[in-house]
Amino acid sequence: MDKSHLKFPCFSSESIYQQACTRVTPLLREPAGNLAEKWAELEWQAMWYSGAFGTTFRTVSGALVEIIQFGFWNREPGPDFVHASLRVDGERVLEGDIEMDMHVADWDRHGHSQNPAFDRVVLHLFLHKSGASHFTRTAQNREVVQIHLQSEIDLLHLHPPIAHPGRCCAPLHRVAGRTIDSLIETAARIRMQRKADQLHRAAIAHGMDEALFQAFAVALGYKLNKIPFLVLAQRAKLQLLRDQGPAAESLLFGVAGFLEDRKINRTASVDQDYWRHLWEYWWQLRSQFAHLILRQNLWRFGMTRPSNHPHRRLGALAELVRRWKEVRLLSPRLEDVAEWIGGLSHPFWDHHFTLTSRPTVQPFHLLGQTRINEILANVILPMLVATNQSDWESYKKIRAELSNRHLTIVCQRLFGETGRAREHLRFLYQQQGLLQIFEDFCLADSTNCAGCRFPEMIAKMADG
Repeated sequence: MDKSHLKFPCFSSESIYQQACTRVTPLLREPAGNLAEKWAELEWQAMWYSGAFGTTFRTVSGALVEIIQFGFWNREPGPDFVHASLRVDGERVLEGDIEMDMHVADWDRHGHSQNPAFDRVVLHLFLHKSGASHFTRTAQNREVVQIHLQSEIDLLHLHPPIAHPGRCCAPLHRVAGRTIDSLIETAARIRMQRKADQLHRAAIAHGMDEALFQAFAVALGYKLNKIPFLVLAQRAKLQLLRDQGPAAESLLFGVAGFLEDRKINRTASVDQDYWRHLWEYWWQLRSQFAHLILRQNLWRFGMTRPSNHPHRRLGALAELVRRWKEVRLLSPRLEDVAEWIGGLSHPFWDHHFTLTSRPTVQPFHLLGQTRINEILANVILPMLVATNQSDWESYKKIRAELSNRHLTIVCQRLFGETGRAREHLRFLYQQQGLLQIFEDFCLADSTNCAGCRFPEMIAKMADG
């Protein structure tokens, strides 16, 4: 991908930043938090299938594996993904199935080595391994390529306690505000390029339309329901939904499991007209797509604002599907995209927070400004960067609406107090840049600042 359109502040090139944030410890730390205990295997499968881990890996034996085709997500008994294709060491092409396990030993524990249904498996993915060696073999005694995904996983969802000031506070107090903003912009550009690269990988795996649709779904699911929305977008693919025409909205709500929810079906306050409209199509599609319905325990309904409820966000996603032709014809100017998204409307969801809520007297926007900004930062601009249509100057003008816990932590680490940090939180790009600094340095450091390279980097800027 051509990256020549990116221009970084002259005082600090991207290479200097990248050199400073070189990680000296793995990002995935098994003991504290153990993410595998928080995520089920389904969530890991969704991340793999979205292309989030990339397409190039090293096997346990050191061979280079390139994923040519991710295949199809299998809903029947057998391997997790079927009809995949991969290239080993740039020469040998393997075609077959892929199995993902939480532990390398699960292949034998689950009886795959004796099950003929797994004879076509060409790749075994796993998150954990033990001290003993485990070989993956089929019932025909054929050895299967193994990839240990631990080193590929970028842990972005740590929940550390509110931080104390870091070593970088002192040198940052000697740096001019404009210089700090230039550094933050550098980090924001790097963050945006990484998002663009991830979207590009997803587009290679599934096509740009499907990649964009999945990115929209994740942005609407933020932050408690990102994984369910991603899985939903992978099961009810954009092309499938567009082929269904007026039944697309019913298919989304049906596969999400909301139409099967007994509590909703027993609630007297359900709008009968809209409920009847959804079921009008779903009862015809139900038998065909019942095996794709998401488990209800995947959804998180608590601790969300009424306007962010998954029901309502799914209504917004359905509206995007209905108007997808307009999405692909939008101008590459962020202001135009923001105006179009802000104008989205739905006859039911303009007046309801959930499927069971009473209608509001006054209509309200389907998507608020905060969510629009997140879509611009996480979907639209990455797509523009990935296609060499970057609209960076417009992006820099977008005001920040809300903060979050990670921003609070990084501001306390960097500035020690909120007063000075406030001037670097006014715009969305500043928040994104600070989050990137947090991930590249604070999250990567396990030495309580002692081994972090960021303070020295700032000290050189202050002295120079």
